[in-house]
Amino acid sequence: MPDPSPPTGTRSPRRISWDLLRVVAVFAVMLGHVTHQGALLHPELVGYPFRVTAQFGAAILLVISAFFVCASLRKGRPGRWLWNRVARLVPAYLVAVVVTYVVARYATIRFSGLPFPPGLSGFLFGVPQGPPSDPSPWYIPTGADLLGNLGMVQEWGWRYELFYYLDGAYWTLPVQLIAFTAAALLWPRRWRTHRLTVGLLWALILVPLFLRFVVFDPVSTPKLVETFYYGLGLHRVHVFAIGIAIWLWAKRRLAHWHLALFVLAACAAQDLQVFPFHQALPNDPERWPSAIGFAIMLLLVCLAARGPDWRFPGLSRIAPAVTWLAGISYGLYLVHQELGYILARALLNVGVPGWLRLLIVLAAAVLGGWAITAGVERPVHRWLTARRDRPGKPGKPQVEDSEPVSVGGAS
Repeated sequence: MPDPSPPTGTRSPRRISWDLLRVVAVFAVMLGHVTHQGALLHPELVGYPFRVTAQFGAAILLVISAFFVCASLRKGRPGRWLWNRVARLVPAYLVAVVVTYVVARYATIRFSGLPFPPGLSGFLFGVPQGPPSDPSPWYIPTGADLLGNLGMVQEWGWRYELFYYLDGAYWTLPVQLIAFTAAALLWPRRWRTHRLTVGLLWALILVPLFLRFVVFDPVSTPKLVETFYYGLGLHRVHVFAIGIAIWLWAKRRLAHWHLALFVLAACAAQDLQVFPFHQALPNDPERWPSAIGFAIMLLLVCLAARGPDWRFPGLSRIAPAVTWLAGISYGLYLVHQELGYILARALLNVGVPGWLRLLIVLAAAVLGGWAITAGVERPVHRWLTARRDRPGKPGKPQVEDSEPVSVGGAS
């Protein structure tokens, strides 16, 4: 079957459609966390003019990530491609973890009305003495939390109270790295025929559902089984499957009816994985807005994948801003949640009203996302992926493309 994609070594013009989808998805994540999830975790963080109760942004970002895995992986060597992904994602994540830990230690001790332990080591790792004086004390992160988050093993320890997430958004990175590693290992295999690839995609959607709802019961699943299920990212592999299916369809390797089945299956899997009890629990987002939002965004991803670029009247005026935001969206994703909660509480303490508080938190997230992108992600990625074959010769990036494969998109 003919492949209409440009030959290796050429780059297609940047499409505003993909940038717009990434920006909409990441802002859906941010608004949901700030206006809805924040109040569930910290009841005092209320008073915003609206609440975004739908949850679909992170899943759509992973769909887009999977699509561009296929678009970029075929352009180079799998090992080098994987290193390029690791070099782009991990350093910025590690810096975000350290910054979040230090800021959270200071803020949560202050918010809880506790004295700071003496000395630098006491501040960073000590246990504050005395009962909290604030009626809504915050959890104070520990050194074990820092190590667990740096090692990206939070999902393997929090159920046993060994350590906890410093930021709830961090769950996506280990899931992505597992998916990227699997893609790099499977891509060059000769047995990877089209039929087997499509069969694998169906397995990625159906097998986790079979394990969760047939082999086990969501009500009585053993803690160890849950740990492995979530730790390996099995609750989210369907989003990678539909992203790859959309790419095959965009390359005319999958029929329209077959993609329609994949879309329906992915929407059903998303609903079942997010709402395994078939209803929203008190700490969950709302079910139907989440399901409808995911379905609509999935259809828009299909339009972006195979249709013309979205050059609507007026869109060209905001295209530079959209492209810039898409370029820092990974940094935005890393810094917006826990640091946003801390900033929101600090603003609340000095009497900033809801509308202004929301605008300041979003603006600070954009500023922080830009800082970690420009100060860490891009320069460290260039340094780690530069070839150093000859002393004194300028390094050349190992991978020249910058396809958007992270949760937040390309830099």
